[in-house]
Amino acid sequence: MENAFDFLTLDFFTRAAVFPGSVGTFRYRFQRTGWMGDGQIQAWVYENVCFELAQDVETETFPWTEGGVSALKDWLRRKLAERGTEPYRIPYPPEEGKGGH
Repeated sequence: MENAFDFLTLDFFTRAAVFPGSVGTFRYRFQRTGWMGDGQIQAWVYENVCFELAQDVETETFPWTEGGVSALKDWLRRKLAERGTEPYRIPYPPEEGKGGH
């Protein structure tokens, strides 16, 4: 998992203004503002639910620079280590009382 965020580069954040992702059950989301070199990237990490329903959310903002992206990757690695992850799976059969037949 140490290399889970190596794909994050300055150019990566030009792909979309908002980018959600996950490493197994560890969920994250980015939103960039401004332009490369003088903009910002806000990052959130949250529990294994959709962002809109998340209750346990942590956020941090980084400059959209080489140093900022490096600090963002370090922060994500720390949060991944703290929160942990497991392979994503859909529970089957459904737990009793949670949508089972």
